Amino acid sequence: MRFFATQEQFSRALAMTTRVIAPQNNMPILSGVQIEADLNQVRVTATDLFTVMTTAFPAQVERPGHVVLTANLITDLVHRLPTATLEVDSASDGKTTIRYGKNRAILNGFGQERLPEFPSLESAAHEVILPGGSLPTFSRQLLFACAKDETRPLLRGVYGRLGSGRLLLASTDGSRLSQTWVPVPQNRESVFEVIIPAKFMVEAARLAGSIQPITFRLTDTLVKVSTEDGDITSRLLDGQYPDYQRVIPQEYSVSGRVATAELRGALERVNLIASRERAAAIRVVHRAGSLDLSATSAEVGQSYESVDCDSHGPDMELLFNPNYLLDGLRALEGEDVLLEFSGIQSPARFRETSGSSNYWHVVLPLRQLV
Repeated sequence: MRFFATQEQFSRALAMTTRVIAPQNNMPILSGVQIEADLNQVRVTATDLFTVMTTAFPAQVERPGHVVLTANLITDLVHRLPTATLEVDSASDGKTTIRYGKNRAILNGFGQERLPEFPSLESAAHEVILPGGSLPTFSRQLLFACAKDETRPLLRGVYGRLGSGRLLLASTDGSRLSQTWVPVPQNRESVFEVIIPAKFMVEAARLAGSIQPITFRLTDTLVKVSTEDGDITSRLLDGQYPDYQRVIPQEYSVSGRVATAELRGALERVNLIASRERAAAIRVVHRAGSLDLSATSAEVGQSYESVDCDSHGPDMELLFNPNYLLDGLRALEGEDVLLEFSGIQSPARFRETSGSSNYWHVVLPLRQLV
């Protein structure tokens, strides 16, 4: 294999693709990245056997072929090259010469080995075309609410439900929940449900970017996102996602509209005190026209903030994990947030006041003696 390419395009493809490689591998070749050249194009592929990503870029190909090189080495080398172009020349034994200007580096590859084959999507895949920016938005709205520990593997993914002309996505770690949905042209009568790994959502968002439309394909076992620059495929998580809808209140006794930036700033300042305690907690008191926030630390002191709130409903006092509130607020884009409280031990919901937003976030208060 021999090709000429720009350093910028090759470096970008390597950096993007090799993110899916697992830090530790039982199979040495899984620490490598596969580089294939053919038809004036170079494809870069990496996998951890659960997810596979391929990106492509144009190049001057003089001799088609492939090679698998140690991923972190080739990525770091190409990133540091001082020239705008480079030449890659790989022999049949995997030994690969990288020439840049009058300099060169010779890397030992994996001979004629290839990365393990990954399952392909069946022709009966459910296909959804989403506008540019959809995946980065989904990632911002949903991934922070996924479980982080290994004891609940299904909650480490994003629940997806396709049907009735929309794609619904949700995530929860048991203490908080995010949900959003987008309309899709397909008006399916039957419902198709999946659990998408969070890692896939992160890397697919990076691949898709915020401009170009994306093709989202789903089967019973796989999910794939395709863009002009490449594609990423992952196995789905296997199991039944919890029925989270049954714990969401149908009615809220308190509803109030607050400036998002003002509330976020007040929470961040009060959290400077709350975070000094191991069991960080912020007290939120609703009174007609205001939200009062406070935190106490036995060692540091106290903090009090009051935020104007256009609200109705009874007075109510709740305790929250401040980080949960801040994570939810950071997922919002509008100038105002609508806060809804259903009780001191019941989930609270906040969402954008814009009628065009289909996103909301629910968080459980901390338990308190009553």
